[in-house]
Amino acid sequence: MLEEWTEKYRPKSLSQIVGNEAAVRALRRWGESWEHGTPRFKAITLRGEPGTGKTSAALALANDMGWDFIEMNASDHRNAASIKKVAGAGSVTHAFSASGEFLSAAEGRRKLIVLDEADNLFGREDYGGAKAIVETIRESSQPIILIVNDYYELSRKAPAIKTLSDKAVFRRLDGRSVASVLRSIVQKEGILVDDAVIQRIAVNSGGDMRAAVNDIQMMAEGKSALGEADSTAMGERNRLKEMDAALRGMFGATSLKDARAATFDLDETPDDLIKWIEENIPQELRNPAEMAAAFDALARSDIYLGRTRALQHYGLWSYAKELMTGGVALARERPQRPATVEYRFPGHFILMSRARGPRAARDSVAGKLRAHLHTSKKCISESTLPLLATLVKNDRELLVSLASEQGFDDGDVAFLLGEDTDSRAVKDVMDEVKRSKAADDVDEGARGQQRASRGKKDLSRFR
Repeated sequence: MLEEWTEKYRPKSLSQIVGNEAAVRALRRWGESWEHGTPRFKAITLRGEPGTGKTSAALALANDMGWDFIEMNASDHRNAASIKKVAGAGSVTHAFSASGEFLSAAEGRRKLIVLDEADNLFGREDYGGAKAIVETIRESSQPIILIVNDYYELSRKAPAIKTLSDKAVFRRLDGRSVASVLRSIVQKEGILVDDAVIQRIAVNSGGDMRAAVNDIQMMAEGKSALGEADSTAMGERNRLKEMDAALRGMFGATSLKDARAATFDLDETPDDLIKWIEENIPQELRNPAEMAAAFDALARSDIYLGRTRALQHYGLWSYAKELMTGGVALARERPQRPATVEYRFPGHFILMSRARGPRAARDSVAGKLRAHLHTSKKCISESTLPLLATLVKNDRELLVSLASEQGFDDGDVAFLLGEDTDSRAVKDVMDEVKRSKAADDVDEGARGQQRASRGKKDLSRFR
């Protein structure tokens, strides 16, 4: 059985985590706080959507700190008894590592307790789990990491979590970060992959690194090279096929329950699903009164989505989905449906995809100039970059100097010049940057030799 690339290339150190720099810094600070004894916060909560690197960061921290770890995930029963038996005992007693080494708390050895998907503790089989987590944190002499998708739900059931744990927020990765990791993986695997394929996978992942790595492994299995033709058969076709079936079932439902059930297994957030439904209401509902009622239900659903984002209360997603599925389906007053319906891809996604590249390039340039200009990325993006782009188009020497000193790549230079990355203008600038760096290296070497020569002369006087 082939090893999964998500595990094979999981970061071994926090320094290998791509993106989410602020969250990684917060996690590292919390880990280092244990070097001086038991800190104020014995636990830290890692919150964010799936695939943003929360679990990888937790395990990377354990590796960096030389800690062993105990993990409980969604496949385990995590009721009060289980948590006290595994995490509770592990947090206050000695133990042996997986290799058989004795782990003594008295000698300063730590064991990291990782509770994955800690917000999903509230079914009947997990009764008492939230209270057990709070008790474990209070009694623990070992570090504890809680990994959650919905922090509000966890803190609502266990309010003490807010005061007992530190926090780090993981956000979805940008396409450039995902693409850079995919390039590194295929290079290590010795597979030639067209960059357009990598870009397509990165965009389709929506910032979910795990999904992107799984996609490229699935495509590359048994192949030594991937071309753009391979990428068209990737997940997009399957996604459209699944979406087509789900929308057909939802629009044809005659009850709230059936409408919601039709979209239950879709791997889409409500924020994305509402755009699919919005785009295709006119395809299904031709009567003006029905269409108006459907869009009214959709507007009410969007209100709940807005409140979800504002309050970070993901329990409101349930109300949003009821309205966008059942509310829209029940807007149909007559049972007749169009003979054939060809569902359309949301135009919103097409516009966002076109804008994603320029936004990523802008953020890349602003991030590299932040330290040089001693100001924030936001300030640079809003006020500095428009002026800088005008300057460098008329001052080649300034552009080459900035690119050399700040480590601009061809994408950064292309953004400032308003050109494609493979254009002649960009290539000429990057060639000049390489020559400039080579000349600087030669000059530095000559200066080093001169310093060494002077040192020998000075020493000769004492012979």
